[in-house]
Amino acid sequence: MISARLKKFLDENGVGYDVVQHDPAFTAQQLAAKMHIPGHEFVKVVVIKLDGRFALAALPAPRLVNFKELARSAGAKKCKLASEEEFKQLFPDCEVGAMSPFGNLYSLPTYVEEEVSRNENIVINAGGHADAIRVRYADFERLARPRVAVFAMPPPAEVAQQRRARAARRRPKKAKRRRKVRPRRKARARRKARPRRQARPKRRAKRKKPARRKKAARKKKKGSKKKRSKKRRRKRRR
Repeated sequence: MISARLKKFLDENGVGYDVVQHDPAFTAQQLAAKMHIPGHEFVKVVVIKLDGRFALAALPAPRLVNFKELARSAGAKKCKLASEEEFKQLFPDCEVGAMSPFGNLYSLPTYVEEEVSRNENIVINAGGHADAIRVRYADFERLARPRVAVFAMPPPAEVAQQRRARAARRRPKKAKRRRKVRPRRKARARRKARPRRQARPKRRAKRKKPARRKKAARKKKKGSKKKRSKKRRRKRRR
């Protein structure tokens, strides 16, 4: 539900707004995705402490607070994030983390990122995790009277992506190596022009007889020699 204090304040000042209902979301990025709106149009609110005093910082959903820059812009020595236990009592009519950027309703100063001031319309939390409202930035600036400053920074993943893109731009593009076309030699051309010779049939290798057969053949030869010598002796006797 919309905060009764915020609804009464907008109606009394004649500010037109659209109520946008959505599924419960607990982060600004989730809420922007469920509402199908760009992240820079949805404004999230962060409760901070400037030298021990509470204040509101309104910035686009995908951005993070740069506490050093915010402290310098606010003229404070120290700036840090306030815990939920510390600021829970400051917004009795709002759910934790769903407060609107109208800090003047709670006697708190509001600091707005310069990027938000460039939008014609902004979407803000209205006191609950299931409702939001869309208002013109001109009306918000007229009623809330925020202090515009530059204190937002991109998330680490986006910073790393930007660094890679810069490094890729700086690297010189490698020229493609061209293959050297060598002139064909005459010998190669002749070889290709000659008809291929037909391969000769391979000769069958003679099978070697086993050792046993050889021994048997030798014995036969020895026996035949002995018979011949006996025949010769008989002839001589005659």
